[in-house]
Amino acid sequence: MSASIRSRDDLSFTQRDDVGRLVNWPRNNPGVAADWQKGIDFFECEVRDLATLDETEAFDAIRFALSGMGGRYTCLELGFIERVALAAMVGIRALRDGAQPFSPAETD
Repeated sequence: MSASIRSRDDLSFTQRDDVGRLVNWPRNNPGVAADWQKGIDFFECEVRDLATLDETEAFDAIRFALSGMGGRYTCLELGFIERVALAAMVGIRALRDGAQPFSPAETD
């Protein structure tokens, strides 16, 4: 576990705006091929490490990042996102206990 990740403020993909509000996902990301692995590492390294220390903070990191990605959302999206974040937390627990993830098929 990274000792530097103790809260959502410590995640590399969050930052505070000029009035102190937490921005939960990068804005105006240009999207380059190298971002694929960067996105994986955000989850598999940073969120996983945060979950080891504080599952509620990790849950919030997941759900607020997902809602921040879309920019527009309703209760429909928020309900779905909440359940995805809960499932992710169960998955992180299972991985910690030795479960093996499946390998998604490569897609074009």
